[in-house]
Amino acid sequence: MRKNVRNLLLQGLAAVLLAGGALGAVNATGDEANASTKPGPRSGSHLTPLKDRAFTGVWPTLKTGSRGTDVRTAQHLLAARGYAVAPDSAYGKKTAAAVRKFQTRVGLKADGVVGPKTWSKLTALTVARGDKGHAVKAVQVQLTLKADGIFGKKTHAAVAAFQKKNLKVDGVVGPKTFNALITGSTAAKPKPVVRGYSLEFSKNWKYPTYSKLSLVRDGKVLKSWRAGSGLGSKDECASAKGWLPSGAYKVRAHFTNRDGDAIDGYAIQLPDKTCRPKAGTKQQRVTRTDLFIHSEMTRNGGQGKDNPNRDDADRWESANDYRSLGCIKLTPTDIKDLFKRLDQARWPKNLTLHVS
Repeated sequence: MRKNVRNLLLQGLAAVLLAGGALGAVNATGDEANASTKPGPRSGSHLTPLKDRAFTGVWPTLKTGSRGTDVRTAQHLLAARGYAVAPDSAYGKKTAAAVRKFQTRVGLKADGVVGPKTWSKLTALTVARGDKGHAVKAVQVQLTLKADGIFGKKTHAAVAAFQKKNLKVDGVVGPKTFNALITGSTAAKPKPVVRGYSLEFSKNWKYPTYSKLSLVRDGKVLKSWRAGSGLGSKDECASAKGWLPSGAYKVRAHFTNRDGDAIDGYAIQLPDKTCRPKAGTKQQRVTRTDLFIHSEMTRNGGQGKDNPNRDDADRWESANDYRSLGCIKLTPTDIKDLFKRLDQARWPKNLTLHVS
């Protein structure tokens, strides 16, 4: 009798384990099912779990009406996730609908706009030599290669050549390489750690108004803000309209109620800087003056009156206000946040801005 009971219990336990295994297989997501666990050539892209390895850097914003290479890239990435989207480089209703479905799936606000959070989820995958499919096409589109969806020798060489611009050269496209391809920026090479507080301005060569200003302490980034510099010109020697020249700037002064000809309210004054002409060009060395980190506001740090059909210098109105006369510009909210953090740090002596 006891033997029969024991056998029945063992049989029941085995059935439960088998059922559990089957249920686990049914509940596995597409990403988990497609994830490769063995090295070597693969027939599909290696989709990592969406919560892992995401790169939350600066990204462009795509929405209905947008067009171009980045739209086509996003469409291929959506297709790689299983959404029926035609990669036609035009952000229409079907693309917006697919984006909303994807956003709902990954726990984001379903607004149909591909912003930083959505980009970081879409690019939370890796593709390498031997892979095939839409994720590979997303890479090839950015590298201006024939988008055949095959990660072969030519694609691998193109990826490695791109990564030589300060990224780890491994021929594998992960979240950071996707970010660099899409935004035109690259991760900085390791540099000696600057002790104490400092500021770092990272230029985005593809989208200048999506550059980044960071507050750093002992080499660790405490907070980063979207920033712009120049009036669309990437020429550091273009007076009053080019990008802030690369190099180090020791902060001269800071104000919360500056009353200047063009810059009012919160502002950080920087020293003059002589640009470095590009080799092989006829550029002349120019000393850039009147350099600040600032925003658009009144001298009291508020917002001026809204005058329709006019660009008000004392009122932040749109993303176009990131453009400046060669300085670095933040939104009023962001520059006040920066000041608050530097106030807490008691505005360290020898505070320096490093421009890459």
